[in-house]
Amino acid sequence: MHESIYIAASAGLKQARKMEVIAQNLANVNSSGYKKDALVFKEMMPPFPPDESNEAAKNVLLSPEKSNKNVSYVGITDSYTDFSVGVMKKTGGQLDLAMDGEGFFKVQTPEGPRFTRNGNFRLNTTKQLVNQKGNQVLDINNKPIVINAQGKITVNGQGVVSIGNGLANTTLTTIKMVDFKNKKQLEKIGDGLFKNIGDPQEEKDTTNVRIQQGFLENSNVSSVEEMTEMIGTVRIFETYQKIIQSIDSMNDQSVNTIGRVG
Repeated sequence: MHESIYIAASAGLKQARKMEVIAQNLANVNSSGYKKDALVFKEMMPPFPPDESNEAAKNVLLSPEKSNKNVSYVGITDSYTDFSVGVMKKTGGQLDLAMDGEGFFKVQTPEGPRFTRNGNFRLNTTKQLVNQKGNQVLDINNKPIVINAQGKITVNGQGVVSIGNGLANTTLTTIKMVDFKNKKQLEKIGDGLFKNIGDPQEEKDTTNVRIQQGFLENSNVSSVEEMTEMIGTVRIFETYQKIIQSIDSMNDQSVNTIGRVG
């Protein structure tokens, strides 16, 4: 097969992968605390280093021994999550909490501790503060938060949880808020949760962050930007399709011409 087809097909597949990321972002445009994803593209030229040749070949669809060292390919070298803070939306819910600044709420799941920006919390049947999937929200002692008293629940900017009638309040606990020096060690696992796949010691208490009670953080996805990216990506993908069709057509013409000459 003509190498140009491999090159165009490789580039087209990368655009298809980009479309998947854009679609995922758009699907979560209304998900509280959602952080958008993006891909990093890079020109790749054979020969590839031996220790990464298999992965590189998969990136460009050609085995290292078949790749032309004078031809460049399109590769995806990285994917990343944009952790910029979204716009705060007022809800008035006393258990709706938004983090104004960098950091995460820490929740306990059956698989272990996880981290989230989605502060859409509620009380379960045992009066534990949980997220919408039932995962327990943890306090500064890494214990589930229990609010079993009657009264108005108040959460101040530092995450201190109190209950009372507004005049005389009783402090119950403080919500755990953490951050990570290297956020690339956080892996999305769905439902607005992240898993720390790196060094547990990288987890640290937050600084310069405040909780806003009665608010939720919007997704940081801009539907306009993503739609613009989608249109551009579709056009590029269609261009590569046309290139492949043109090469295929030229190959057919060459075969037919040779056949007539013979």
